[in-house]
Amino acid sequence: MKTLAIGIDIGGTRTKIGLVNLSSGQVEGILITPTETKDGDQFLKTIGEAISQFKRKAATEQAFLAGVGIGVPGFVFADGTVDSTYGFLEFMDDYPLATHIQQQHDLPCRLDNDARVVALGEAIYGHGRGRSGVPVSRVLVLTLGTGLGVGFTIDGKLDGQLPFAHMGGHMTITTNDFVCYCGKTGCLESLVSGAGVGRIATRLGWSKKYPEVPLTAESIFAQKHSGNPDAEAIVDEYLGYLKTGIDNYINLYAPDVIVLGGGIAKGLSKNERDQLQTPGLLRPFKAYKTTVLISELHEQAGILGSAALFKE
Repeated sequence: MKTLAIGIDIGGTRTKIGLVNLSSGQVEGILITPTETKDGDQFLKTIGEAISQFKRKAATEQAFLAGVGIGVPGFVFADGTVDSTYGFLEFMDDYPLATHIQQQHDLPCRLDNDARVVALGEAIYGHGRGRSGVPVSRVLVLTLGTGLGVGFTIDGKLDGQLPFAHMGGHMTITTNDFVCYCGKTGCLESLVSGAGVGRIATRLGWSKKYPEVPLTAESIFAQKHSGNPDAEAIVDEYLGYLKTGIDNYINLYAPDVIVLGGGIAKGLSKNERDQLQTPGLLRPFKAYKTTVLISELHEQAGILGSAALFKE
């Protein structure tokens, strides 16, 4: 009998819900819905409909359904209570989400921070599998999107039971730049998120010079790849901040592999990826090496990682 689990990835605009074969890593079904941020009852109803649909599918296949795993943008306690999502989900403060799911669907429910479950998905089903069947021991995943998600695994397991380091994107990189929503100036998250690209472009006068080009990371990277020198200056500054952040994470975690995920990562050219490869002069040990890779799981990483909370 095959073992399945439901993985739920709560995103900034969309919530992705999938049915995962825990052995193969195959996503056997996926549903995507707008993320409900204000009404807790509606939130539970929406994801509950998807859970019920996948329960029926598992029963039809006579498969064992291990439970529901959820990646939440915030701190989660061991009992499945969400401490806070810092206003993103307005109803989710001191919120017993796991209890609600378990009571409504008669299934075990496990929660963790969204960036951590992305890292777990990459470690088990993505680049963490390594080459020639030799798994990678230490995997660091940086998700570059509306914010900066940081997750770290060792031997296919999360680094610690609780997500104490989920604010790891909020390290100071410069003291004379943008003020992050966390209150710090020059915070890495404020510099390397999608909005960070726009802030660099605004400071360099992009909109006045190119009013016809949307002020988005995607369009600015596309302009750079088309040979626009102003876009090249923006991207080079962005990559400099990201490289500094990567060097800091190397000295904290000494990862064997660094996986970049999220929308910005998908748009990086080979040359841009190469700029991020070499560790700084200060290394964890003399022979230390690491490799920066782009996620191949794409939007399924969070679904896979959430489901993998049930992988023993």
